[in-house]
Order: sequence, then structure tokens, then C-alpha cells
Amino acid sequence: MSDHRTGGRSLRQLSTAAWVIAVVALLAGSLIVWSGFASLLDARTRVFETIGPARVAAQELRSSMLDQETGIRGYAITRDDRLLQPYTAGKATQARVAEEIRTSIAGDPSEPEVLAALDRVEAAMDDWRDSVADPLLDRPVDPAELDATFILSTAAFDEVRAELDSLEAILQEQRVAARVSLEDTTSRLVVSVGATLALFGVVAFGGSWILRRRVVEPVDHVVQAADAVAGGDLEYPIEVEGPAEIELLALRVSDMRDRIIQELAAVEASRVELAKRADELARSNADLEQFAYVASHDLQEPLRKVASFCQLLEQRYGDQLDERGRSYIEFAVDGAKRMQALIADLLEFSRMGRSTQAFVDCDFDALAREALRAHADDLLGAEVSVGGLPTVPGDPTLYRALLDNVIGNAIKYRTEGQPPSIALSAERDDDRWVFTCADQGIGIEPAYREKVFAVFQRLHGRGEFEGTGIGLALCKRIVEFSGGRIWIDEPADGVGTVVRWTLPVGQPTPPPSDLTPSPPPAATDPADVSAQPSPTTGSR
Repeated sequence: MSDHRTGGRSLRQLSTAAWVIAVVALLAGSLIVWSGFASLLDARTRVFETIGPARVAAQELRSSMLDQETGIRGYAITRDDRLLQPYTAGKATQARVAEEIRTSIAGDPSEPEVLAALDRVEAAMDDWRDSVADPLLDRPVDPAELDATFILSTAAFDEVRAELDSLEAILQEQRVAARVSLEDTTSRLVVSVGATLALFGVVAFGGSWILRRRVVEPVDHVVQAADAVAGGDLEYPIEVEGPAEIELLALRVSDMRDRIIQELAAVEASRVELAKRADELARSNADLEQFAYVASHDLQEPLRKVASFCQLLEQRYGDQLDERGRSYIEFAVDGAKRMQALIADLLEFSRMGRSTQAFVDCDFDALAREALRAHADDLLGAEVSVGGLPTVPGDPTLYRALLDNVIGNAIKYRTEGQPPSIALSAERDDDRWVFTCADQGIGIEPAYREKVFAVFQRLHGRGEFEGTGIGLALCKRIVEFSGGRIWIDEPADGVGTVVRWTLPVGQPTPPPSDLTPSPPPAATDPADVSAQPSPTTGSR
């Protein structure tokens, strides 16, 4: 696999650049909007909290001065002290309102001009007091002098009005300028918000375009290439231009594709070699099967002759032989028959399953009762129970042989002097059936419960029990051929033998058997006067 790394920008670099751009855009936009809001707040504050209150205070200042002039004029005519209350209240109001104006415009750009105008108003008012109000308060004035006093008061107060008009004009001018500034600031704020949104839009669109161009499309190309390779197009080009990580991913996918091609080539070569070996094995098995048939016939033929001629020898010359001679003949005949039985069992073991083409439904209950009928002579006085055996897919001939062997063993290995006791049962365990054949016989030691399934494995001598030692090996081969397993279990009460085997509930597919050769020709030797023994069942 190549270790080449691309020289393009990595996703980490792209993401870092995108993050920096986004942060800068966010800060710039926030700064612009914040500046606009700050200007708007300043303009609004100046309009509604500086100039506006000052104009209101100027109008109140005018009212307080008019109250003073009215109070002095009434006092001068009537000399009634009660009429001095507007003068006194107006004077106090004038001082308070003047202070409010100074406080309101403190720090405002118009502060010098407004204070100068306010000072002129207060100076004109002081002149009016000095020339009119204070003399009228100090001494009474003759009625003849009142007209002249009022004329003087009017002239002095006209100066006050003129200065008040000037102050209000200045405040009105400042108000108009502040409102214009507020409107301009509002417009700039709207523009700045729009510009910020536009900036965010440009950043978002640019980011999404870059993401699609530099990440999404290259990843799509890698996915398409992977889908094509997964679909069987192993020659599909995997070439992607994008960030370093995606290009490296495409390179790794390409390396993986190359390895898959190499492995497929190796698998195909192995498959061809395996098929070749399978053909050779099939031919070898066919040859071995044919050899087994022929060898069994060729081996049994001389054995039959030995047994037959020994029997003829005993029949014709038996009266001329002593007891030892007749024993020798019996030994020879027994050995020949046991050899015939052994050869027959081996042949049956080697042919197991060869003729099975397909599984059919097999009623184990019927097969068990059929096997029990075959052993009816050995079951006189026996305790036999068959409980609810199911129907299982398989080869009925093989299952019958299986039951013949386990029942035959239960009969053969019973406790001496007692009749056999056999219990056949089955129970469902998920997707398999578990069969049990329990007896009350001599049992099998735990150390030998695995060994008894080996070919020719016997736990007793021929003098104790007959058999070739193939029975349970044949059972194991039948069960495994049918998709199950077989074992010796511990008896519940510690007495006897419990054989259990499993078979699948569903129907497995048996391997096709096309290797079964034609049977050997039947024996035609005229000296064959003994019957051909059948395969031994029920043997451990």
C-alpha cells in the first residue's frame, strides 16, 4: 500500500481558515452594528433627554418671568402683599429652571451657546429687577408716576422677552439638528445592519460553496467509486481532487481495491485448484469405493470356501476325528464367519450415506416400533417405552440402522439375569430434536464414553459379548451425516446407559452421492453352502 501523501490543503487547515473568516466577519459585523446602535442611542438621548427637556425648561422659564412681571405690576397698583406671591414663586422657579437647563445641556455640543443665551436672559431679568421691581418694593409710587414706571417696566421686560426668544430659537435650532442627526444615525444603522447581514450571507454562501466544492463533491466521488467497486466494477477509476484527508482516503480506497483484486485472483486460483483437487478426490473416492466392493467380495470368497469345506470335512469325516479335531474345525468355521461379519460391517460403514440423494420426512415413532419388532424375540419380558418421537427429515434406511444399533446395544448389554429395559423419547430444543435411548444395563464408564464411537473399539472380550465394534461408530456417522451429534450422557440414577443424539428440525441438504459403484457379482461357487451373514448391529 502506498504511503504517498497529497500536497493539497488539509481539512484541518480549511476548517481553521473558515473559522477565522467567520470570527472576523462576526466581529466586524458586530462592531458595525454596535457602533450604529451606540450612535443611535446618543442621537436619541440628545433629542429626548438633552434638547427636549431644555426647551421645556425654557418655556417654564418664560412663564416664571411673566409671573414675576405680573406680580410686581399688581403690587404696584394695589400695594397688596398677597399679589407679591406670583413674583416670589416666579423668582424661585426661575432659579430652579435655569439650573435645570444648565444640568440638562451639560456636556452637549450646544452647551456654550445655550449657556451664553441663558446668561443674557438672566442678565436682562436682573436689569428689570434693578430698574423696576426693586424700587417698587422699596417704596410706594405715586399714581402719577405709575404710568412712567410701567412704561419703563415694559421696555425692560421687552429685553427679557427678546433674550428668551433668542434662547428658545437656539434650543429649537439644536433640536432640529439633533432630530436630523437621529434620522441620519437611524439610516446608517439600517444600512450597517443590512451590510452586516449581507456580509454574513456572503460568508455563509462562500463557506457552503467551498464546503460543497472542496469536501462534499470529493466525498461523493469517493462514495461513487466505493459503490462501483462494491458492485463489481473493480476497474472503476478512483481519482479525487480535494483536501489532503479526502485524497488520502481515495488513495486508501484505491489500495483496498487493488488488494481486493489481488485477493480475488488468489481466491479464483484457489478455487480452480480446489475444483481440480475435488475432481481428483471424487475419482479417488469412486476408485476406493469400487475397490471396497471388489475387495470385500474377493476377501469373502475364500472365507466362504474355508468355512464351507471345513463344514463338509466335519460332515464327511467327523466320525473319524477326535474331539480336538472337531474343535479345530469349529474354530476355523467361527473365525471365517467372524471375518465375514467384520468385512460386511466395514463395507456397510464405508457405504453409509452414499446412496442418499435427498432427505424425506421420517416418522421416528414408526421406525422405532419397526426396529423393536425386529428384536421381538430378545425383548420377551422386557420393559419398553416409546414416547412421542417426532417426524424428522432424513434417510429412513439410515435412521432404521441407527435405531437397530442403539436398541440392539440396550438388549445385548443388559444386566445378567434381568430382562432388558429400554426407554425411547425426544424433546424439542430450539431448532433441533434431542433423542434419548436409556437402558438399565451394565453401563459405560465415563472414561470410555468418547472412545466407544471409534471403529473397532470394544470394551469387552468376544467371550463376553459378540460384535465387531463398529455399531456406535456407524451411529455417529449416521447422526453427523444428518446434521446432528451423538454422545453418552450420565444416567439420572447412575444405572445403565443413556445415549443421546440430536437432529435438526429443518431439512439439511445431504451431499449428493454419485460415487456409489455397482455391486460386485454374486458368488457362484457350488461349495458355498453357508448363508451370507448380514451386517452386525447393536455392537459397540
